Amino acid sequence: MATALTASRSQAPVFTAESMLWLFRLLLLVFCFGPGNPVLQTSSTPLMVNGVLGESITLRLEFPAGETIKTITWLYNGTSIAFIAPCEAKSPQIHVTNPKWRKRLNFTQSYSLQLSNLEMEDTGSYSAQMSSETTVKVSSYTLRIFRKLKNIQVTNHSQLSRNRICEIHLTCSVEDPNDNISFKWEALGKTLLSEPNLTISWDPRNSSEQDYTCIAENAVSNLSFSVSAQKLCGDVENQYTDTNMILAVILGAGIVIIFIIVLLLVLKKRRAGSLPLSIQQTRGPESAGNTGDASVSPVNNTVYASVTHSTREMETSTPIENNLLTIYSTINDSKESKPTSSRATAFDNVM
Repeated sequence: MATALTASRSQAPVFTAESMLWLFRLLLLVFCFGPGNPVLQTSSTPLMVNGVLGESITLRLEFPAGETIKTITWLYNGTSIAFIAPCEAKSPQIHVTNPKWRKRLNFTQSYSLQLSNLEMEDTGSYSAQMSSETTVKVSSYTLRIFRKLKNIQVTNHSQLSRNRICEIHLTCSVEDPNDNISFKWEALGKTLLSEPNLTISWDPRNSSEQDYTCIAENAVSNLSFSVSAQKLCGDVENQYTDTNMILAVILGAGIVIIFIIVLLLVLKKRRAGSLPLSIQQTRGPESAGNTGDASVSPVNNTVYASVTHSTREMETSTPIENNLLTIYSTINDSKESKPTSSRATAFDNVM
């Protein structure tokens, strides 16, 4: 029984840019290192580096003393971003392995990493692996990105207490605050409080002029702003004085208005009371110099008046008739009286 044999051609391996890069690194290692087994040496504590948003930062690299470095690999959060081969046989070979970093990544003559136009996303862990013939030393860095502080402000609320003590409430703030900003208040070179809010009591009678300074700072910048307690309390005292003057003017105006109203009421009452007196004085001279009693009968409109004259005697019981009014007057002299002679009668002649 015959068996058919078929021959198949194996597929040629495909080399990508990544594999080619690793192959290039392997060849450099073989060419530069030669025989030997390098030992890994890692720095104990990462170096803390602070960068400013939009500016540049340099991660400085220090070579091991007495050793010749064959290759340097820079990594960001464990991922390779650049490979350098500073071999003596050739000029240094620098390859940026991550295209994202190509426009912002540079190296100094000592192969320190320079990163320009920093972004907040650049925050993280960086490391440099320096390989020699016998060892591999790792230098680690922690990069933090901060914004520069700007536009510091201090707001205040001041008031005078009853005992004339000035109470000042101060609040310090900056534009675009975040958790990495710290505030503190200082006076005469001493820290009073490590908070943005400060409350002080200032007595203008016993205290001298004093400034209070707010300091806001983060890892890359700091700002300060000073206020004068005397000026703040002086403004409040001026407002207090102005308020008292306004109240005094209002109170004085109220008193004047009340006085004018009372005066007008009194004058009006006096005018109303003097009206019957003027009517009585216009009745005639015969009633102005007489004293006595008068009675008016509401039915017949008859007035009986008794008048006493001081100098002369007038006839008694002189009736005055009027269509509407009848007055009976009796006048007696107070000094002398003359007897009234009666007519002679027949009875007198007989006597």
